Parts: sequence; C-alpha cells; structure tokens
Amino acid sequence: MTGVWDDDVVEAADVRASSAPAGITETQDGPGMPAALETVPETAPETALETVPEPVPGGPALAVSSRGRDKGAVVTPSERPGEALLPAPSEDDAVFEICDLSIDYGLGPGALHAVRHADLMLRRGRVLGLAGESGSGKSTLVYGATRLLRQPGVVSGGSVRLYSRRRGEEGRVVDLLAASERELRRIRWSEISVVLQSALNALNPVSTIESEFDDVLKAHRREMSRKTRRERAAELLTMVGINADRLRDHPHELSGGQRQRVMIALALALEPQVVIMDEPTTALDVVTQREIIEELIGLRDRLGFAMLFITHDLSLLIELADEIAVMYAGRIVERAGASTLYRSPRHPYTHGLLNSFPPMHGETRRMTGIPGSPPDLAAVPAGCAFRPRCLYAMERCGTEAPALVPLDGEEHEAACFLHSGDVAVPGELAR
Repeated sequence: MTGVWDDDVVEAADVRASSAPAGITETQDGPGMPAALETVPETAPETALETVPEPVPGGPALAVSSRGRDKGAVVTPSERPGEALLPAPSEDDAVFEICDLSIDYGLGPGALHAVRHADLMLRRGRVLGLAGESGSGKSTLVYGATRLLRQPGVVSGGSVRLYSRRRGEEGRVVDLLAASERELRRIRWSEISVVLQSALNALNPVSTIESEFDDVLKAHRREMSRKTRRERAAELLTMVGINADRLRDHPHELSGGQRQRVMIALALALEPQVVIMDEPTTALDVVTQREIIEELIGLRDRLGFAMLFITHDLSLLIELADEIAVMYAGRIVERAGASTLYRSPRHPYTHGLLNSFPPMHGETRRMTGIPGSPPDLAAVPAGCAFRPRCLYAMERCGTEAPALVPLDGEEHEAACFLHSGDVAVPGELAR
C-alpha cells in the first residue's frame, strides 16, 4: 500500500463552525480520525435535518442540523452523516473550500502558529496554485485541511468543505473537519487524492507497481475482478506515458520522473474531483518538470478534475494555474488570477518572488531577489511578518498586521498597507 494516506493524524480541535452557502443543506457528525484505506458501505445511519422557515427565494430550502431549532420544523433524512444537498451547479462553482483555517503546532501559550486565518476556494475543473518559500505553511495548510496532519499539529479554527457532485448523483457538501472515520475513508482517493513531494518515499519499495494499483482498486472497487484491476492499472500507466510492461517493476527500477508519473496515475485511479499536488516536480530536472506539467495540463483538460498545486516556484504556477495564492509566514498575502499576478503584483513579497527568476527572453538585467530569510514561526515579528525584508516598510508595518483586502476588484487581493490610500504606491507595485 502506498503512503498517500496516513493514519497518524491529529484530530481537529476547537474547530469554529461557519454557515454553509445559501441553498445548501448541512449536517454534522462528530470529529473523527481517518484510518487506513478500506471499502466502506455506501450507506450510513440517517441524520435528522430540518427546513428553515424562510427559504432562499428562487432556490431550494435551506436545512441545518436539528440542534437548537424550532420543534415545528419539517424534518427530512440525510443519506450520510457530515453531508448535505447542493443547489444546482454554476459553470465554475466551488468544489473545495477552506475558510478561516488556523493550524498550530503544540497547544497553549507556547504553540507555534503555522497557518493563520487562511481562506482558499478551488473551483471545479480549475487549477489553484499555492506559492511561497519553504516554511511558509503551504503543506501544513493542505495537510490540516485534509486531516493528514501529524502530531503535534492541530487545527485550531476554521472550516473545510468538499462540494461533491458526481455524474448521476445529487450534489452534497461534506465538512471534512467534522467528518467521521467512515466518511473520510469513503472520500479519500475517490473524491480527494494527494500526490506527495517524494514519490520514492511514498511508494512501497518491496511492492511492484501493479500491487500499488491493485491495493487501491481492491479497497475501493470491490466489484472489479483481478483481471479488470490489472487492465485498469495498465490503462492508467499508459495515460501518464509509461509502458504497461513496467507494472511488474519495483519503484527503484524506475526513474524519478517515472515514479512521479506513477504517483499521479495512482491519484487519478478513482477519478477524484480534487487532486492535491504537493511540490510534485521539486526533485526533478527542468526537462522532466516540463514533461510532467504538460502531462498534468492534458489530464486536467481531459478528465476535468480540479487541482491544488503547491510549489515554491512561482514561475511554474504562472504557466499552469488559473489562480494563485501566495503565502508568507503562515498567512496568505496576495491572491489573483495567474496572468494578473504576473503582470501586476501588488505585494512586495510577490514582486520579489517574480524577480528571483531570470526571464527567458528580453533584455538582460540584474536580478535582485529578496533580502534576508523567512522568519522563525516561533518568533514572528510584530505587525507585518514581511517587514524586516521589505524595501517599502513603514512605521505602521511594525505595529499592525495588514488584512487581505480586494484591490482592483474582487479578483485581486493583497495584504499590504501600501494600498491603503495613505501613501504613494511604488511604480512596480502599481502597474
């Protein structure tokens, strides 16, 4: 079995609830711990829902957990705990949403705040890039959201929702931080899959590639015969550009790029709606990186899954992603469409990241990069965490932490006092 989903996960603690969008029904199950991959029956005990007295005009009635509501409400059953019905989909609606998520390492006054009040929305069929230097909280954010965080990590606040909608099925919303073990087992790999940073460490060194695929398919598709599972494994390998003859090979017999392709094929085995890529090209040479990225773009266009792509290479995301969020010291400091972020960065950190990579074309110019190093999260500077490295720092930056606010409309947000209207914005941040 691959190491994609690990049982050593800390239960979400002190999670703050947030209301579902209008037109969505929601129930909650007690928080649970994810366990090893196994087949789970498609039915579960019913949970009572009720209809709110004032439904949304023009939309389906809103239903919430029956706790604390009027006794006269109409009660309807939900098929699975932690799930709810979704309204009719829009063309680019959300499939995975993180709201106000905070993650700590440790408890009490000495806790290290690794992620602070993060908000992300991944839309159906699109690619959301998450960029930042090492230690900025990118992987912690995703592992906390998917309940894969190891001790002593703990989710200290926020909510995470999966808006599931498969062909021929009613749409549902699942609160991942409140979902039970049973529900998490059903969701993992079939709804959300993860490609980890190191394919060599994620694959079992004593198992053949065929065994890796067989474990996944046998656990989640029990109706498949051994012959059908092998045919599906061969199809998946071919889909990512590897000859089906390599099914009998062990991981050490494959190149780094081939191992990464195997991990991608495993992640797509059950046709998930969300695929999370955690720096999948970091250890690969630039030629192999290019091949992997082109492969991912083609697969996304063909299969229609949504992708959250994590990397420290912002130039890579400019080419791959539809939207990019930039993290620094556990906070999202800028978010915009990929082309907008490339042409018009608004945060000094984003501008520094973009200027850390030499252009392939155009006139030669001196590269400056970003002075200093990312802060120690155990001793983050007061006010704006980027202040000690910022060329435009003001007195206010040492006492207040800027909020992420819209700038050029709702599609571009940045957390910087340069755009508060009180000072002149430097030319390179005002394009």
